Amino acid sequence: MSNYYTRYRHLAIEDAKPAPTARQIAAIEALLEAPLPAAFLAFLKVANGACFDYTCDVPDGNGGVEKMGFNTFFSADEGDFCDETLVGEIRAARKHTDMPVRILPFARDGGNSMVYLDLTDEGGGRVLAYVQELPDWTGKRAHGLMELAPSFDAWLDSLYIDRDTVLDELEHSVSEPSHLDAMAEWLDIGMPAWRRDAGITALFALKQVELCANEQD
Repeated sequence: MSNYYTRYRHLAIEDAKPAPTARQIAAIEALLEAPLPAAFLAFLKVANGACFDYTCDVPDGNGGVEKMGFNTFFSADEGDFCDETLVGEIRAARKHTDMPVRILPFARDGGNSMVYLDLTDEGGGRVLAYVQELPDWTGKRAHGLMELAPSFDAWLDSLYIDRDTVLDELEHSVSEPSHLDAMAEWLDIGMPAWRRDAGITALFALKQVELCANEQD
C-alpha cells in the first residue's frame, strides 16, 4: 500500500510544504510579537500549510457542541494579506477584526471560521475559535470567539475522525481503489479501532467489491 499521509501523533497529514526556515519563523514571531510555543513549532515542521481531515467539537452556545473541521493549516511562507499564510492572516485579522498582538490565526474551515493561538498574558497559549454565524434556516449556531482548549497540544489531542463522516465519504466520495487505500491509511492512523466497527467495515467491503467489479467491466 502506498503512503498517502505523513503521521503526526494520531493525525494523518497531507500536502504539507517543507519545514519552515529559521528566517520564516523569526518573521512570524516578529510580527506576532511573541515566541511560538514548542508544541506549535513541532507541528509546524511537519504540517506547514498542510491539510488534515479531522473534527473539532465547538460549543454551540446552547450547552451542546457543533462538529466543525478546521482542516486548512496556514503556512510559514512569506505572506502578504489574507492568503493562508501565518503572516498574511495575522495582518488580515488585525485590519478586519482589530485583533490584538500575540494572537495567531493558524487554521480555517471551508468558510470564514478560524482557530487562533492566544499568546497574550491572559490567554496563556489557549486555542480560540472564531465561528462565523450562519443564516437562520441552517440552524442556530454560536457566533464569535470561544475557547476550545487550554493549549495547542490539548487542541491537537481533542481532534478526532467523526464516524458519520467516514460513512458518508465511503458512500459518496470513494470512486477509485486508490481512494479506498488512502482512506484505510487515514483510518489506521486516526481511528485505529475502525476495523472492529461493523458498520464501517461492512461498507468498506461493499465498496471494495463495487470498485473491483467496475475495474473488470
